Amino acid sequence: MFGIELIPCIQVLAHLGHLPRWEDYYLHMDAADVLLVGDERVYTLIDNMLSTVAKCYTTRKVHIGMDEAFYLGVGKYLHQHGYRNRSDILVEHLNRVKALTDKHGLQPMMWSDMFFHLAEDPTDGGEKHISQEILDKVPEGVTLVYWDYCMKEKSRYDSNLKAHRQFVNNKIAFAGGICTWTGYAPNLQISLDATQVALESAGEHGVDHIIMTMWGDDGKDCSYFAALPGLFAAAQMACGNFDRADIAEKFCTMFGYSFAEFMNLELPNITDEEESHANNPSKYLLFNDPLLGLFDYTIHDGLKDRYKAAIPVLEKSINGRQYDYLFDFYTKLTELLAHKCDLGVRLKKAYMENDKEMLKKLADEEFPPMQILVRQVYEAYRTLWYRENKSIGFEMQEMRFGALLLRNENCQRMIYEYLNGQLPVIQELELPRLPGHYGKEGKGERFNSYIQTISTNVNAY
Repeated sequence: MFGIELIPCIQVLAHLGHLPRWEDYYLHMDAADVLLVGDERVYTLIDNMLSTVAKCYTTRKVHIGMDEAFYLGVGKYLHQHGYRNRSDILVEHLNRVKALTDKHGLQPMMWSDMFFHLAEDPTDGGEKHISQEILDKVPEGVTLVYWDYCMKEKSRYDSNLKAHRQFVNNKIAFAGGICTWTGYAPNLQISLDATQVALESAGEHGVDHIIMTMWGDDGKDCSYFAALPGLFAAAQMACGNFDRADIAEKFCTMFGYSFAEFMNLELPNITDEEESHANNPSKYLLFNDPLLGLFDYTIHDGLKDRYKAAIPVLEKSINGRQYDYLFDFYTKLTELLAHKCDLGVRLKKAYMENDKEMLKKLADEEFPPMQILVRQVYEAYRTLWYRENKSIGFEMQEMRFGALLLRNENCQRMIYEYLNGQLPVIQELELPRLPGHYGKEGKGERFNSYIQTISTNVNAY
């Protein structure tokens, strides 16, 4: 009725790391999250997967994934078959899967990145060369989807789309992204800028099949409706309209909100005027431990004031319209970030200076209102989640907010125990603060692992 075609997007090679937690699937795996190519059990599994989507969807299209299979052929496969050219393994598997999609009357598309990851070294022009032998083995009828997210250099897209011309027998599509996969707030401006240059390049290279992805890494934290400006702009740009002012006017007509209002939803992620990356302080500062301070190195003097200034900007959009619940959550999240963002820095400073009066003041005056704010953020997020999503998955979020409350309570308790002599030292505050990941002092960071945000005392894999 509306011209919408719902297309299943599955995985038939990698990104299946959860499978072996069920014993029946343990023998299906090669290494890490990659299936054991060549094993007949694997093709029975894929056959059943394709049978299911063929029955559940009216479309005959299916996206079979096959991206980022970095451990292909180097685990159990290596022990069984010895070393083989991994490009050969990839195309052999693809041909087996293509036979199964044919069986179910499905038209497959797949991510193209592994062809290039496994290709020979770049030529003098910087373009990766894929051997003619491999090109000849890629079955016709498989659409190859080049994906690239949040990159603003048009030359990058031009070069990669040119490299895809080597696949003369396959249709090429492009997938960009509206960045919803690095925490609770979207990264809208960088997504818009990247989408514009990407779709300009795609148009110049004759690519007419465009996908905009909105992944949900590490808990699907971000509201997909928070990405409306990016989606709307991408639809306009795909039709050749790159006029930002005109796009904004059309957005307001359709949704009843100004484009700028929705762009404000990324404010919890913006830490300074020069922000240019898909950073996610909306997540790592939310869960940054007050005593461990693993992300205290990202704090700069103006950050607290920046968050305080963002609160009324978001709050004014809560006025009885359809997306009040979105602005309510992001307002409350920003209030919490403004309150706690530099708490660890202040605790560390007071402790190192043996300023027990300040430590008591922080324990007395900062922790109680912070706990109230955490509960408010949780309630607003619960409203958002159950309005937009299935209930399954919220248990992860609930456990995170519950742990945050309990940990904050214990941090306050430890400070009091130190002050009254029950603890000789606060061990967490004794430790030096080291810059982590790839960040720089006083700059925003991109780090999207909850478990590694709250502690270093976890396995990284």
